[in-house]
Formats: sequence, structure tokens, C-alpha cells
Amino acid sequence: MSTHAAMTTDTGLTPEQRRRAAGSVVAAATGDALGAPYEFQAPVVASEDIDMIGGGVLGWQVGEWTDDTSMAIVVLEAAISTSNRHDLRMESAQDQIAREWYSWSLGTPDIGTLTSLVIRHASELARESGHYAPRAADFRAAAIAAHEELPANAGNGSLMRTHAAVLPYLVSSDDDAAEGIDVVCRLTHVHPDTTEACLLWGFAVRHAILTGEIDVRCGLSRLSEDRRALWTERIVEAETATPAQFRRNGWVVGAFQAAWAAVAGVCPIPDEKFAQRDTLVAALEAAARAGYDTDTVACITGSLIGAVLGPKAVPPEWRRVLFGWPGYEVEELWGLVDRLLDPMAAVEDEGR
Repeated sequence: MSTHAAMTTDTGLTPEQRRRAAGSVVAAATGDALGAPYEFQAPVVASEDIDMIGGGVLGWQVGEWTDDTSMAIVVLEAAISTSNRHDLRMESAQDQIAREWYSWSLGTPDIGTLTSLVIRHASELARESGHYAPRAADFRAAAIAAHEELPANAGNGSLMRTHAAVLPYLVSSDDDAAEGIDVVCRLTHVHPDTTEACLLWGFAVRHAILTGEIDVRCGLSRLSEDRRALWTERIVEAETATPAQFRRNGWVVGAFQAAWAAVAGVCPIPDEKFAQRDTLVAALEAAARAGYDTDTVACITGSLIGAVLGPKAVPPEWRRVLFGWPGYEVEELWGLVDRLLDPMAAVEDEGR
């Protein structure tokens, strides 16, 4: 490792780790925008190309991300605004997330079914208590009510943003990271499949950022023995399949398996820079080929593959067109990560 690469901050983050953190956010948004035009459609056959084309059922512009990235941005901005070391467990941080998700939901063309139900019910609870916008407590109550009304519904809407929830805890304890992931998930999703999927994927993203290695099993020890066995089976199943084989990818488990199939399918990760770019592209294309909830599957895939490869593994022609709510482009996404990690360290911009 070079002398520059070995430099650490007073909290232990290296410049490479900071870049990998940015890679998770940028590659997740890239997968989101890449998959958006293919959403709600059948799997794309191998003879057809996948590219950043825009269009689709909802008429996305070229490079435009969807609700997946928009909701993650809100989480990152809440972490940046929090005074106590960016702790999303603070009620004030969760209240900000609740307000901003509600405001965003009023104008978005794309929002998950369960998430939409929770936001509507949370806004009703807020009005009943005399508030214009819902607070975190309203969201939590609405999420529990939605689960009681639809106990079998375990949508993927929290998994698509769990990479944002874990970033404030890169240098915190495992317990702190698990709690941060969980509180953000439970604002909209409380089914055990969703909370556990977020824990496992969030820990995998964190591990990739800190070590440069991919290990989707690193959080399994935090689950009960029976749930650990179940998730091990699910992970193994994904490793012997393609993303397109998980047709129920609106279900959090199907989305998790499809994304892991896309990542596992390009492992081991090569060392050469341009080969790494090809690897990231192959993973995102495989996710976008899966059909149905393609933006979310590709977003989840990007959050992990980007966490090991960094933002420059995203092809520059894709980075140049990337944009979305609230009027951000790739520089703003990268800037959010820089601002979040600034108290941990400041590192020079090496010519993005």
C-alpha cells in the first residue's frame, strides 16, 4: 500500500475508505437510473443491450434516478444535519427524515406500495394531532399499522436505502451500526424479513467500505440461530442463480437475492482499474436485466459493488448524465458523502 493510501484520519478512515463510501452512493444511484427504464417489464434477454437510455413506463429522462436514491438522499442529509456525530438514532434526525420523505412524496411519480401506504397513514396521524407534516413517531406507528393490516407484505423499499443508513456508523461499533440501520428501516418497514435484509446488506456495505472486500455473510452472527440458517439458505440459493430467476423482486428477500446474484456473479473482483469498471457494469446490467423492480434491484446491487470499487468504477459517460430529485447531479451526491465524513477527516479532491 502506498504511503498516501496508508494515511488515516484521527478516527481511522483512509482516503480509500472515504472514496469507497462515495462509491456506494454513486453506484447505487447509477444502478437506480440504469434500471428505471426497464421497471415493470419482463426480464431482458441476453441478446438485447442494457444502457442508460431513459424512458420506460414512467418516462424517466436519461440518467434520472428514482425514489430509491431520493429517499437515500434524505437519510444522508438528515445525518449531516444532526449535531451528535450524525447519529440517525436521534429523534430529531428521524423527524427530519419523516418531514422530508413526506414533502418529497407529494410530487414523486414513483413510490413503493407499502411506503406510500405508510406515508399516507402517517400524514393522517399528524393531522389528527394538529401537525402539518408527520413526525418520526407518526411514521413508526403507521409502519406498525401497515404491518398489522398486511402482515405478509415485506416490500423492498427499506433495503434500497440501507446503504445511506449505515454510512454514519463506519467508525462506530457494530451495535451502533445495527441500531442505526434498524431505526431507519422501521420508519416504514417492520416485517422481520425487511429488518434482517437491511441489517445484512448494510453490514456488507460497511464491510466493503472498510476492507475493500465483499462479504454478505458478515452480519449473520447478529441473527437468531433459526433466522441465520434461513438467510444462509437464501444467500446460497442466490449464489447459484441469476438475478432474473428471482421474479418476486418486489419482495425484500427476492430483491436481496437478485442483487446478491448480480454481485456474486462478477466475483472475484479483479485488480486492474478498467477490469473493475467492466465488473461494475456487468453487475449493474445483470441486475437491470432481472425485470420487474429493476431500478431497486440495480440500486441495491450498486450500493455493494460500488462500496468495494469506488465511484470512478462507474463509467464516466454514466456519471456525466446522472441526476435527480432534488436537482442533484453526481457532484452533489459525492459532496453529501464528503460532508457526512468531514468531521471524521478531510481529504483532498483528487480530480473527480
